[in-house]
Parts: sequence; structure tokens; C-alpha cells
Amino acid sequence: MPQASDMFDSAVDNLLAEAGMTESDHLQKTLLTLLTVLMDICECLELCLGHAINKEEERLSSLPHAVSSSVLHVLYCSYTHCSTSDKIYGEQLALVAAPLSTLFKKTHSLQQAFTSLLERPAFCDCSSVNVIEDLTAVCHRLLEISKVVSGMDVRVFASTLKILSNLAVQHAEVLKENLDVAAILSFLCEEIVNTCYHIATLLLQNSQEMSEQSVLLLRQHLKLAVFLLKIVVHFCEIFTNCLSRAAAWLLTLLLSILRFQHEFTLTPDAFIDEIQHHLLVGLKPLLCLLLSDKEFVAQVASVDLVSDSTSVCLLCVTILSLLPASDAKVRDVWMAINDLHGASTSILEILFSSVKHCYMSLVLPVCLHGVTRPGKPPVSVSLYEYTCTNLCGFIACIPSRQFPVLELCLLKHTLSWDAYTACLAIDAWCFVGRYGDSHLCLQHCKLLMELCSTSLPSLTVDPANAALVDFRSYRAVPYINLQQALFRLMKFTTAEQQLQLFEEMAVETHLGLWSCMPVPYLHPDIVHRLKMAALSWLSQTVTALKCVDMVPAQHILNLGEALTVISCLYRQRCGFDELQVLPLVLTVWDLLASSIVGHLFERHILALLIDCSSYLLPVMDNCSLKEVVGLVLTLMPGSADSIKLAAASFLSAFGSKVVSPSAEQMKILAHVAQLFRMLLTDENPMIHQRALEAFSVFAEKTNHEMVVSLCLQEDSTLQQTVVNYLSKISCKSSLSERNFILSHQVETVRGWQSLCVNNLLHPNTSLLGKAAESFRFTEMGHTDIKSAAAVEELIGAVRSSVDQLRGLKACLTDMSRRQLQEAYDKIGALL
Repeated sequence: MPQASDMFDSAVDNLLAEAGMTESDHLQKTLLTLLTVLMDICECLELCLGHAINKEEERLSSLPHAVSSSVLHVLYCSYTHCSTSDKIYGEQLALVAAPLSTLFKKTHSLQQAFTSLLERPAFCDCSSVNVIEDLTAVCHRLLEISKVVSGMDVRVFASTLKILSNLAVQHAEVLKENLDVAAILSFLCEEIVNTCYHIATLLLQNSQEMSEQSVLLLRQHLKLAVFLLKIVVHFCEIFTNCLSRAAAWLLTLLLSILRFQHEFTLTPDAFIDEIQHHLLVGLKPLLCLLLSDKEFVAQVASVDLVSDSTSVCLLCVTILSLLPASDAKVRDVWMAINDLHGASTSILEILFSSVKHCYMSLVLPVCLHGVTRPGKPPVSVSLYEYTCTNLCGFIACIPSRQFPVLELCLLKHTLSWDAYTACLAIDAWCFVGRYGDSHLCLQHCKLLMELCSTSLPSLTVDPANAALVDFRSYRAVPYINLQQALFRLMKFTTAEQQLQLFEEMAVETHLGLWSCMPVPYLHPDIVHRLKMAALSWLSQTVTALKCVDMVPAQHILNLGEALTVISCLYRQRCGFDELQVLPLVLTVWDLLASSIVGHLFERHILALLIDCSSYLLPVMDNCSLKEVVGLVLTLMPGSADSIKLAAASFLSAFGSKVVSPSAEQMKILAHVAQLFRMLLTDENPMIHQRALEAFSVFAEKTNHEMVVSLCLQEDSTLQQTVVNYLSKISCKSSLSERNFILSHQVETVRGWQSLCVNNLLHPNTSLLGKAAESFRFTEMGHTDIKSAAAVEELIGAVRSSVDQLRGLKACLTDMSRRQLQEAYDKIGALL
């Protein structure tokens, strides 16, 4: 046998030498002769193996181990020669194509004979160390052959892997110490990933209509991927203690399969369901085997969330669905993970972090199979609903000892600036409050109230002249998220618990805090005291504003809080007696018109004032109405978006107002028409859309049809826009509109970045303890945008210099190293 393999190598070497010669008749004969020698050697070995198989069992036990290395060597060299023939022969390939095809067939026939030998019972006697070593060598050689034939012939590739799989699994007990399971799994995972890539490419190239050839090719790839996946699952099931080294590739495999669950949901292709069904069916069995592997857990914790966030999100959701049925130790591992860099995290943290980067998948209608109810057909749900449902299902199963990790995660992401992440955290928090213990819900409400009370708006005062510079024009997103969470959790508290909270956070001193409560669900006594406190604050503030020349900052803050409460109560249909509120609101409008304090009213208070006035329209007389509408009109040029949105709501409510005939009637209606025209022609698409909605409501309800004609007269473009909107005819946004939206978003983000600084939350919270200290935030009053931009530019320059330094590190001298170290030490000292 060794002589046969030597002869084969010699013939191959001669082929390689002759293939580089100039084409001639002699060269063709020489190549054909050498290829015939290779085929004869394969036939000879096959005959020897057939003779060995027919031997008696007792004489067979030692024979296969003597021939295995030679046969496998010939198989490997022959397949390698066939796979690289295009490079070896070049333009001469056409001359030897037929002999090469025959050589490939004879090599495969030799492989089948060798397979038959391996399947004989006598070959399974693993009583000696030498036999075990031979078996290990056979498996490793079969892996090398599989790598060679992977791109040549699917059937040969599948049969080779089948031999390898059967041999390794059959002798797993004796091979597990010597067999390189990680290399086998890594190769199999890589092949499945490549096959999935080919399937995806076929789907994208034939998205409209798939040819018969493409269908056959796609099903061939799919069949191969399923076959390889079964081998991977079988290997992981047998060699459970040898998976750590292949954890990275196994994770890549899982993410590749999960891409088919979301990337092709919008493709109207009949093969999508078939692909998902065959591939995803092996996902959970494989994951169940990997849950207890610490290296796999660390790989999941260190995965790149930006490049494949949706697949990571789906992977986390699948893990959450499997953890309740796992051992307590496995659950503990996933709730306290150390990634590859030593940082601590949890499966919940990874899930929320992945959701943060899933913006496009959350916005697009990515439909997934939701929870199937008995007797009901399966329903497709959005990615958000799918994630939220499975997250809440996991939360319902975790023990109380793991609640600190859950609460810490929910608090952190409730304070997130990302809308979907915060919404998911709030939804999960409300699930805990709804189905958890009532005492737990009460403690959560206390925590949120304390966080909200320590994050209320603040004022910026110029110390030079003690005059008010700026009142915060909007509240930071984390503060709004806390309000939303508190609003929803308060619905689950009992009347007794509400009264307990009310005693601890009295409305007289925390008016702004109680303004974000669900008023219809509150105890009647709390609602009554809230109304009285709001009226008292507003009355006292109005009186103070009329009596002083230099307005203290606290008065403006109190005015904003009082108007906020009044607006919230009206919005929740728990309003005041309008005759009590109207004189106070009109007084505020008078103060706005005066030159004494008018310049102090910033856009937040103006928007609240307009909003409150819209609820008081039914009781306003014409004189008051003329003053209010006139002042709103004067505010429009150059005003902030929040004021324009409030004005649109004001005009929408004006549709139900009947202006009685008087000297002021025509003036009022003319102002209303002018207001509509200004908003309808606003360059901000959001303001324009809201104005169209308000105009539609106004036109439907109003008794003053002349306003409609006054708005649209002498402007054919505006008339067509309104007609299209009322007719529900969609219109494509122009490039200028899209550019405006993008630039507006950029300015908004920069504004938030300049306003967001760290502020101390109350450190003695009754729940989460020190956890709250880790998530400190505030809303800044006024920040110099130019300074913030300069700081960002400086940070960018420093990062750029660090990147350049990394590239020049090898060129640095000792002197330059010391100079750089001194420069960065100075930066550290300044900070």
C-alpha cells in the first residue's frame, strides 16, 4: 500500500512538470498516459479493498488500519488534482477534460469501497491505543478531503461528511480526547454560512420570478444546508464538552440562519416559508446544547451589535424563550455574564442594546410568527411585539433573587434616549407592575416619583444682573420616559397606596410631579387637591408677576408648572370650572402683551398658554377672543415649532367656537384665516401636516365658512394641497422637504447633546439602592451651542490624532514618546 501511494505521488509530480510544457502531440499523449496511471492505481487499490472486505472477520481486524493511510492519501491527492486542474493545465485543460472526469469517478468509487471497509464490524474493535490513533487520523484526513471536495460535487461532499460523522459518532467515547471536534464544527459552520449566502444571493437575483434552474439550485443548497445543520447538532449533542473552541463559529452560524427570519419577510417568494421552516427548525435544538457553554455565553456578550443587530436581537429572544426550561445554574450564568473583555453584562442588557440598533427593522413591517393560541391560526407580528412578548414571558419565569438585575436593566433603559429601547423597558416595567406583587409596584412608583422630583426643570440666571436668561424650552427625553413609566404604573396601584404616595409627595410641594399622573385613575381627594393647588399656584404667580418689576426666576417656573397641570387635567377630561381659570389665563395674556415681563415668556410657557386657551374657547367673549387670537398671530413669525404646533391645536379647537356677531367678529375671523395660511405654508413638513389636519377639522365643524375661503383665496397651490389632503391623495415629498427634515433632526440632536449633562439623582432611593446612582441625568437650562460644538470638534481632533499615532507607533523615537506622554499628561491634569 505505501508503494501505491508513492507511485501516485510520482505520477502527479510528473503531471505537474509536463503540464507547463508547450502544447504538442507528444505532450497530449504524455498527459493522457500519466492520467491513465493515476486511474489504474485507484482501480488497483479498489480491488485490494474489495478483496479485504471479502476476507474472514477474524483476519480482517488488522488489515484496514494498514491500508487506511495510503488509501486516504490517494483520495486526497486525486481530489486535489481534480479541483486545481484549471490552474494546472490552463489552456490544455480541454485536452484532458475527459480523463480528468474519469479519474474523479474512479476516485469516488475508491472512496465508496473504503467506506464499505470502515463499516465492517471488525474495524470497530478499539481495544488498543494504536487503533484509536488510526481512527483519529482517518477522521482528520476525511475532514481534509471534505474541504477539498466542498466546491466540486455536492454528492461526493455529502457522502464524505457522512462517513466522517458516522465514524466520529460511532467511536465518540474513545475519540473525544484526541479528535479535533472544534475544527470539524468550525468547517461545518463555515460551509452552512456560505450555503446560506448562496441561497440569499439566489433569492435576491430572482426576486421577481425564479427560473427552473434557479429553483433546482436553490433547493439543492437548502438540502445541503439542512444536512450539514443536522450533523452540527448531532456533533454538539455527542461532544458537549468540546464546543468551546468552536463557539465563535457556532454563533456566526446561528446569526446567519436568523437572518432568514427577518431579512426576507418582505420578499413575496414561495420559498421563504420553506427555507425558514427547514433552517429554523434546527435552531432551538442547537441553542439548547450551547446554553451551558461559558465560552459561547461570552461570545454572545461580545458580539458586534451594529453590523447584525436584528439577528442578535432575535438570538437573544430565542435564548430568553429557552432559559425558563433550563437549570438554575444556566439561568444564573446568562443573568451575570462576563464578556471576552472582562466586562459584566446580562442577556437582558444584550437584548436592549441590540434593540437600540434595530431601527430599520422596527420601522419596516418585519413580520414574525407570534405566540400561537390554541384553536387560533398563527398571526404575524412586528419585531417589537415579538420581542416584547417573549421578554415579558421570560420575566414571568425568573425567580425573585434575579429581580435586582432586571430592575437595574429596566431603570437604565427607561432613561435611554432611544425611543424603542425606552418603550420596551417601560412596557416590561408595566408588565412587572401589573402581574407582580402590589407592594413591588408601590416601591417602583416611589422610586420613579423620587427620580422625577429630583429631575424637575431648572432655570439659568445671569449672575451679573440677576435677570432671567432662559427657561428650559423642553424637557429631556429621560425625564419624559420616567413620566410615562410613572403614568402607566400608577394605574396599577390601589386607592390606599395612592394616598400613601400622596402623603409622601404632597401636591402642594410637588405640583409638577403630580401633573404627569393618570388623573381618571387617581383617588377623588387627590384630584380635588391637585386642582386647588394648580389654581392657587397660578393665582399667586399671576399676582406676583403684576406686582414686581424684576421677576424672580421661581415665578416663571411656578407659572410653567401651573399651566402644565391645568393643560394635563383638561386633556384627561378632568378640567376645572372654566370661569375660575379664564380670568387667570387672560391676565397672563395681558402680561405677555405688556413690555414689563413679556420678554421673559419663553416658548415652553407660550405653548402651554396657547394650549390652555384652546380649552377655554367656549367661555371666551369676543373681546377676549380678539386679544388672544391677535397675540397668537403676533407670535407666529420666527416662533419655535412647539408654539406653531400649539397654535394648530388651538385652531382645530376653534372649529367648535361660534363667534357671535359684533364689531370684533370680522377681525377675529380674519386673524384665524391668517393664522391658518401661515401654518399651511410653513416650510416644516410636520407643521404643514398638523395644519392640514387642523384645517380639516375646522372646516368640518365651523359655522364660519368664510374663514375657509379667506384661507385659500388667491393661492391655487394651497388650494390644490388642501383638496388632495381631503381627497386622501398622497403626494411625494420633495427633496427640499427631506433635506429640511434631516437638517432639523441634526439640529435637534445637537441641541439635546448640548443640554444633556450629568446630574445627581437622589442617592437614598428605597429601591435599587446604589443602582440609581449609576444613571444620573438632568436637563440643562441654557448651554452655549457654539461651545459644545467646539468641544465636539476638539474631541474629534484628539481621536483622529490617536488613530494616526496608532499607525505611526513603530516609527516613534524615545524622544517623541516622552513628548507625547507629557502632552497627554497635561490633558489628563486639565480634566
